[in-house]
Amino acid sequence: MDRETTDIENSQKQIGNKTNSRFQFAHWQFFNDKDELWNTQTHSVSKLEPQVARLLTLLITQQGQVITKHMLNIQLWPDTIVEANSLYQLLTKLRKELQDSARNPLYIKTIPKKGYMFLPEVSLIDIPERPFPNTSSVAPVDIVSQQPRTTLSSQIQLLLTKKRCWALTLSAGACFSAIAFFSSTPDDITSPHYEREDITYELGVEFNVTAHAQHDLLAYIEQFNVLKITDKTGKYQHTRQFDTRIAHPTWHPDKKQLAFWQYQGDKCILHVSNDEAKTLHSSVPIPCHLIRPPVWQSDNELVLTIIEKAGHSAYLYRIEQQQLVKIPLPKAADEKYVGAIRAWEEQIYYLITDTEHNSRLVGLDGKVHMTWDFPVWLFNFDPGKQSIVSNDDSAHHNLIGKLRNGQTYPIFATSQGMFSNLSIDQQGDIYTAAETWQVNIRDQDNLPIFSSSSNDFLPVTNNLGETVFMSRRTGQCEIYLHSNNQLKQLSFHKGYELVSFLAWDPQLSKILSNRDKNLVLYDREDVIISFDSQHSKMPTQFGWLDQQNIWSSDTQFVHTFNVDGNLLTRTKFASDFLTFDAERQNWIVLQGNVLYLSQSLANFEVHKQPLIELPENAVHMIKNPRLVNGELYWQSTWSKTDIIWKLPLSTPTMLTKIRQEPLIWHYDITPDGALRVAKMESVEADIKRITPQLPST
Repeated sequence: MDRETTDIENSQKQIGNKTNSRFQFAHWQFFNDKDELWNTQTHSVSKLEPQVARLLTLLITQQGQVITKHMLNIQLWPDTIVEANSLYQLLTKLRKELQDSARNPLYIKTIPKKGYMFLPEVSLIDIPERPFPNTSSVAPVDIVSQQPRTTLSSQIQLLLTKKRCWALTLSAGACFSAIAFFSSTPDDITSPHYEREDITYELGVEFNVTAHAQHDLLAYIEQFNVLKITDKTGKYQHTRQFDTRIAHPTWHPDKKQLAFWQYQGDKCILHVSNDEAKTLHSSVPIPCHLIRPPVWQSDNELVLTIIEKAGHSAYLYRIEQQQLVKIPLPKAADEKYVGAIRAWEEQIYYLITDTEHNSRLVGLDGKVHMTWDFPVWLFNFDPGKQSIVSNDDSAHHNLIGKLRNGQTYPIFATSQGMFSNLSIDQQGDIYTAAETWQVNIRDQDNLPIFSSSSNDFLPVTNNLGETVFMSRRTGQCEIYLHSNNQLKQLSFHKGYELVSFLAWDPQLSKILSNRDKNLVLYDREDVIISFDSQHSKMPTQFGWLDQQNIWSSDTQFVHTFNVDGNLLTRTKFASDFLTFDAERQNWIVLQGNVLYLSQSLANFEVHKQPLIELPENAVHMIKNPRLVNGELYWQSTWSKTDIIWKLPLSTPTMLTKIRQEPLIWHYDITPDGALRVAKMESVEADIKRITPQLPST
């Protein structure tokens, strides 16, 4: 054992006589056993991430002493190789929680080339648990002055051991369930124990599984375009291959009939087959961007969720009449419809998410049947328990169940990857696809500069070779900067707010992004300013007019601001594809299939100059315009295949496809014009069965 490890384990800093795991420093209380940080000035509490809490424990227990980076890494990640900046990220999160500054520290001081020191005096407190007062009229209590002081040294190893076990517990599926939910489950609800088993084992991709409620039938998609029908053990029965991608098979609740989708160009076709994969019915092609699983309402009717240009819509489809009727959903204009479900009393219910990211399940009459205080995107009905099984509010998409009376119970936690869909039969067996992958941003040597299981990157490289991008690997949308072979996290955000774009300013000193409806400016260290875009919905197009002014569009209005966040102009201008050439001071606009140049949006019809008429596959689901070295790039999707296009503005007849394949999340153009792709790789997906176990007698 090295000297520093011995010092940590045998610290003899004396503070009192009683054993406890609650610390007081300045106006903060840290409840080590709960990972809670209490602010006695504001009467507020923060739940720390386990590793952040463990870092605070290490710093507190060595107050006034330098702890090297090497030792912190050993204690925080024993027997684990981590990224070089992992410790820096934890420290940044902790400083943000403490409202501390690295440059003028009150709590955590950086000792150059040595390590870190925790500055304030620390006391151990021993008081009965109680919440802070509910009103500001109650005077805060000086807790430290009223409490006996105790010895800190006897607690160090115990606390570190606790934290290590807690971190390991988080990564173990079954233990997650007990900690997260047992405390909130009433005594009269027995939480079932679930076990998982593999249904498919082969290398490759099997996903979008559906289990028949009554019969011994499974159906799922293999390698994107193959429909496979098996029994519930995975034993092969029938296979059918299609020439384009298919998705979301759903069994009829009683009959041996299967509804599923096929992507075809810019449209989707609904098929109904029997249990031998023979087609019984096909709809006419329906315009679509994306789709969700169909829901059987009756033998002749299905509720379809279709994602269109304007958002998610619900339709009633009548098979015999081939009739499509839009369903008027009980939601506000700024709320999002997610999908439908057949649940209690064989009725159809609709999932709605509001602007605060809360979710509710409603009937067509608007009556609310269930609510969640987080976004629900994965959900299905368990007929045996009469509950809704869904994702939870974690970054790992663990499964929970919820009853109509509001009681919740744990089901299963992912050890890696994520569950991508759910199907539940009458026995309560849950069938799901467990997917794992890696997304890489690759450099000029085809080596990854960043890899993650996240699927949102938006990489943008400037002429200095610096890449700014967004990733969800922390569970939130965070902004990172890759510069001089080092990775730096620029944002530290809590919540579900989305980031949909990034852009460097003309002089490469600032970065423009968004947080839902807010616009955010960064430098190479931190946020400079954040302000309301004043759009009615989240902006989807953006950019720089010059070094001091920016613009944003929600596809209906274009707003311009100065860098202080002051609104300068508001122009009504509808466009799904819009960008600004700051060098030539021209707008580039797509109307219909024609790409135009114009010096003005307010007088667009007067100034517009046609560039080129684009083919249909170049404008369907068009997004992510990039203007680099006088060449315009963008993405589109055709038959659920991603395409990246390139158009030289000087010779607009030279339109070319530069990449076409599935699973391209985003792309980047390097200073020398090379294409860099953020692509899902090493994809694996297998069908799993999660079975409730009877309690032992």
